Amino acid sequence: MTPDYDSPWKDLLDQFFEAFMEFFFPDAHAQIDWTRGVEFLDKELQKITADAALGRRVVDKLVKVWLKTGAEIVTLVHTEVQGDREPDFEHRVYIYHSRISDRFNAQVATFVVLTDRSPKWRPEQFGYELLGTKLTLQFSMVKFLDYRDRWDELEQSQNPFAVVVMAYLRMIETRRDPRKRLHWKLTLTKMLYDRGYDKKTIIALFHFLDWMMSLPQDLQREYRDEIERFEEERKMPYVTTIERMGIEQGLQQGLQQGGASLTIKQLQIKLGQLDERVIEAIRSLPTEKIEQLGMALLTFATMKDLNDWLENHQIPLPSLN
Repeated sequence: MTPDYDSPWKDLLDQFFEAFMEFFFPDAHAQIDWTRGVEFLDKELQKITADAALGRRVVDKLVKVWLKTGAEIVTLVHTEVQGDREPDFEHRVYIYHSRISDRFNAQVATFVVLTDRSPKWRPEQFGYELLGTKLTLQFSMVKFLDYRDRWDELEQSQNPFAVVVMAYLRMIETRRDPRKRLHWKLTLTKMLYDRGYDKKTIIALFHFLDWMMSLPQDLQREYRDEIERFEEERKMPYVTTIERMGIEQGLQQGLQQGGASLTIKQLQIKLGQLDERVIEAIRSLPTEKIEQLGMALLTFATMKDLNDWLENHQIPLPSLN
């Protein structure tokens, strides 16, 4: 698994949050009024984590949703993707749950997705009892490993996160067998087209698969050649392998040159002329963010997509004199 586990998950949750809830937490999904939309609270979450003074604590998403009850009740859904087994994890979940509730004076529902490799680690609550005082926080938890015996169910599901789970399971299974990983990466990529997903969904999931199931350079070339042949045979009306490779090559050149110029050019080709403040904001990004933006732009269709990405990653637009 690559160390940058945070960004690909955030990108998927930004685009498919309702599908995420429907797949992993269907009971909670059924109680939410999705017609009212959702509100991502990344900036507020950043303030909460800064105030906590607990070091680096990655909390994936904080989202405001409305329930179907009709009452003026706002539920804050705290979603965390935890990649490694962590001592005192339950206490950390409790701290964030409490701080979020206190900051917004609202009810909080906490959801945890565990992607570690330990079948026995199953944190689901935090609590203690002391001198007559009892405190308990029970939170919702799902674990990717629990889907190992549900492959047929995953194949039948049209939810994008079924593909995410399949990619994870095959990534774990093939970590010592690159050739077998190539087979499964090809199989899952072709599955994206067979499921009838729209262009935006296919590209987003392709990006996740390509990141999750990394291959040695020679096998990666085989993978791209095979997908290119597959797209040509199917006459797919989507972004072609050649376009993806061109964007990635342009990104790599831009990173080697130490600047964001080629990423900006790619955005202008795709979206049209950029606002000067947006250009300046992109030029000020560190290399890691430039790389993330260079991959994310594959899914952009309008200028709003770019602006949403900048906002979700807490990138302010500078004031121009």
